[in-house]
Amino acid sequence: MDSLNPAPADPLLGLMLAARADERPGKTDLGVGIYKTEAGDTPVLRAVKEAERRLLETETTKAYEGPHGNPLFCEAIGELTLGGLGDRHTAFTTPGGCGALFIGMQAAKLASPDARLFLSDPSWPNHEGIAAALGIETVFYPYVGDRTGAPDMDLVLKGLEGARAGDILLLQGACHNPTGTDFSAEQWVRLAEEVEKRGLLPFVDTAYQGFARGLEEDGANVKAFLERIPEAILTYSCSKNFGLYRERTGALIIQAPGAKAKDAVATQTAALVRASYSMPPSHGAAIVATILNDAELRRSWEEELGQMRGRLNGLREGFASALVRATNDDSLSRIAEEKGMFSQLPIEAEDTLVLQREKGIYMPGSGRVNIAGLKEDRLGELAADLASYLVR
Repeated sequence: MDSLNPAPADPLLGLMLAARADERPGKTDLGVGIYKTEAGDTPVLRAVKEAERRLLETETTKAYEGPHGNPLFCEAIGELTLGGLGDRHTAFTTPGGCGALFIGMQAAKLASPDARLFLSDPSWPNHEGIAAALGIETVFYPYVGDRTGAPDMDLVLKGLEGARAGDILLLQGACHNPTGTDFSAEQWVRLAEEVEKRGLLPFVDTAYQGFARGLEEDGANVKAFLERIPEAILTYSCSKNFGLYRERTGALIIQAPGAKAKDAVATQTAALVRASYSMPPSHGAAIVATILNDAELRRSWEEELGQMRGRLNGLREGFASALVRATNDDSLSRIAEEKGMFSQLPIEAEDTLVLQREKGIYMPGSGRVNIAGLKEDRLGELAADLASYLVR
């Protein structure tokens, strides 16, 4: 072990710890992506509490569930994302969305050892981190092309010109992290055409379903996309929409070109699971399965999810208006049209450190902000503090 050097600090986790240690009452933590109420709390959803109560009363064993995990959970996530699992799909319960990403990328590399990962610029940093840990080269493709912040499909396709058959194309479902802007239905069709033309393996990361427009609306484009292509990998996180951050609850769904190929994929992926965490945790998956298979609990969950979505959209509108007033820059009104937990402000990395030191405003150097970290009654004050640092 003497030959090892310390690993670089994770900037987001370091930011979280710095914000926690700051005792200034007016500090603003816009860093790590976690949903918060106006009071700054991350609540346990009512449906989750009730599901846990029922599980406590009815659970009879703590035995392993096997490498695939909870079948009711896998079927429920398959219904949410695909309209149901078919004979070309194999599904696994995983330790969070990150566990799904890690095993999914391992499976992709097993199928195509020289595959590279094509990743949007920008993207969630751990996408690249997981690929690096697995020895997968990352190639970035441009995502947005102008100050509207909308995805530019011509730029995206130009960035994929060097992609080879077997390369992995990572796409995000609704609520792109960090930009908050998503592909349109028409752009998803063009992506499907590109995937088929080049023989790419699409890898769809779904972490915020229900946070943009609604469960069905947020999943529609991905569902239609997957119906058009022969094979794909989909990962799912229950951290945000079920509030199960610390329960590490996720799913991995692999779509094979046929039933025979699916059997090979299922056994090979199960072997990867066995060699890493062996069996997935059960509690979070049991909570989700209980909620999604009970009409009363599902109604309660969808109601709470709608309230979270409404709060985020309201904060976006207020923040965008406050920024436009403070800067006289109408281009920042785009923030109101974005979706999900994140937006990316046009700011230099060194200026985020100045804001942290002088104003107690915490955000990563990329300028990504967690919309849920905003306080409704302080939007004007925050916009005024940010105004002179935003690049226009």
